[in-house]
Amino acid sequence: MSNRLIHETSPYLLQHAHQPVDWYPWGEDAFTAARETGKPIFLSIGYSTCHWCHVLSRESFEDEETAKLLNERYIAIKVDREERPDIDHLYMTAAQVMNGQGGWPLSVFMTADQQPFYIGTYFPKTPQFNRPSFRQVTLQLSEQFRRSPERIAQVGQNMSQTLRDVLQPATSTHTWNESIIHETFDQAMRQFDRQNGGFGEAPKFPSPALLRFLLDYYQFAEDETALHMVMRSLIAMRDGGMTDQVGYGLFRYTVDAEWQIPHFEKMLYDNAWFATLCIETYQVTGQIRFRRYAEEVLSFTEHELTAPDGTFYAALDADSEGGEGQYYTFTSAELLDLLGPDALFPRFYQTTPSGNFEGRNVFYRTGRTLEAFARSVNLSPAETAAQLEHERQLLLRARNQRPRPFCDDKRLTSWNAMMLSTFAKAGRVFSNPHYTQIASRAMTTLEQFVRTDCRLAVHYRDGQATGNGFLDDYAYLLDAHLELFQTTGQAVHLQEAVALADVLRDQFQTADGYFHLTAAHSDRLFVRPLELYDGVTPAGNSVALDAFVTLSRLTGHLTYQESAERALDVLIEEVRQQPTGLASLVSIFTHRQMEPVELIILLPEGTEKPALLNRLQQLRLPQVALLIGTKRELAPSVPFLIDYPEPVEATAYLCHDFSCERPTTDLSTLLARFAI
Repeated sequence: MSNRLIHETSPYLLQHAHQPVDWYPWGEDAFTAARETGKPIFLSIGYSTCHWCHVLSRESFEDEETAKLLNERYIAIKVDREERPDIDHLYMTAAQVMNGQGGWPLSVFMTADQQPFYIGTYFPKTPQFNRPSFRQVTLQLSEQFRRSPERIAQVGQNMSQTLRDVLQPATSTHTWNESIIHETFDQAMRQFDRQNGGFGEAPKFPSPALLRFLLDYYQFAEDETALHMVMRSLIAMRDGGMTDQVGYGLFRYTVDAEWQIPHFEKMLYDNAWFATLCIETYQVTGQIRFRRYAEEVLSFTEHELTAPDGTFYAALDADSEGGEGQYYTFTSAELLDLLGPDALFPRFYQTTPSGNFEGRNVFYRTGRTLEAFARSVNLSPAETAAQLEHERQLLLRARNQRPRPFCDDKRLTSWNAMMLSTFAKAGRVFSNPHYTQIASRAMTTLEQFVRTDCRLAVHYRDGQATGNGFLDDYAYLLDAHLELFQTTGQAVHLQEAVALADVLRDQFQTADGYFHLTAAHSDRLFVRPLELYDGVTPAGNSVALDAFVTLSRLTGHLTYQESAERALDVLIEEVRQQPTGLASLVSIFTHRQMEPVELIILLPEGTEKPALLNRLQQLRLPQVALLIGTKRELAPSVPFLIDYPEPVEATAYLCHDFSCERPTTDLSTLLARFAI
């Protein structure tokens, strides 16, 4: 038995290709069928490592009677949200408007012209959890569609208009000022969980954009509270159940506020951003623990999420052996058998005989330092650490014998760009050429598959690239090229960044400077989606605008900066309404208030870069646009350098407010101004 999904490349769609539901992929064939038969559409959106997506699939989509009901009364469409973030964002926004919340699996009931009239998430096989059954919902809605088509159509039209209004930025006469930066910080403090770290209550997500803003705020305002909030959150995530204490790597979120019990998916983007935050916190504090945290995640990524061609897989599933978290957890009996009665690991990571998750143990520690634990077991900290590492390796070897969680092996352009950017940053900050090689190889392979001239695909799998690239694909790949330029000094990355920026300007950017989620040449949806707010990753709009500002300062092309300024002016009201929701946008303005400078260091042909400059590039200096290289290499992308003289020795030009200081070859004195 197979359906139309058998011809797709998405692992999520292929998971449903042998079900009795007559699934369509998203496309005109499905909408034509709906119009010709007069049936409504059931749209199911999910992703391959989603636990509740699996439950709904197993309970309802694999059930013959339920499939028969769907096939008789609906045209059924299945969408991978990671492959089509535009569709997902549009209907998730509709779900939040209708219900005040959303989630996955996302279950959308809509007309043939894509207009939703009812949206839910998971529906059980039988009524429970205060939810109707999936069969009850589908029967009732199909009857309403049959009996009251005009009313259903009106509901859909009203929702379409509401979405157009919601996705239009609010207008304002206000302007940016420094108080917005402080208000964003104040709101972050109000949302901060002082006891556990992180923000808000359960479930607990990493919030990378907000944590990165707090690093900016610390450097801007020299407020130690901001840095404490970042450090407290990162330490809580690393020491809690949010981190796989045996094999490393970050899980997607925890179901509790204490960072103890995770939802066991491991997503590429979460690990990229956690490592990035740890690297940047290490840059700011010099504390070696944050370097170690980042290196643990990079090691996990290299060994568990890296494909043979050097690119990165999308995710690891939460489920294995038919149960969530089975691969990652241990019973007390298993621990006793593997480690013996005197083992330290179970005590250090607070396991119990009855377990803390469905009779099994998730490893976490709260509040107890290694030194305090070492004293309690009458060992030195070094001896304790060595024993804990030995026992971790024993658990890892035992765990590797278990059936492994499913790996979603598609390579998403935007997520790959995030991770290779992280490796590039780590290579520079940690002076580790191995990380740089990983980043460079990933970029080369990724672009071979997903890039045709300056057009990007969304992902590739089995050598086949699919989809028209979205805003995040272009924005994050542009950002990755800028990161690789800083790390390698290869001017080709600056040239590629300019080329991608021009596509963004041509295909995505509005007259007001901000960007649509979809390109002008992409498939048309009933509303063109716009995504401004940060989510589990910083918003593509903010990433693109920040890259535009950087490119303008590096290349002298003021059009990038001017369009970014227009966007900031237009989006001010959105920021005023929910500043922490647009923290990455506030970061751009914060950098602008930090006395930005451009530092150009021209090197003579055939000479090595002075070692002092490596130290400069290892610092976190968001206010500095740094350009290092030979005039010959840089001039094609930086045309104003044509008028600069060929240097005899390394020569620095420090510029700010459209004027430059006298060039100098005394790099030590100049760089001392940056605390080097």
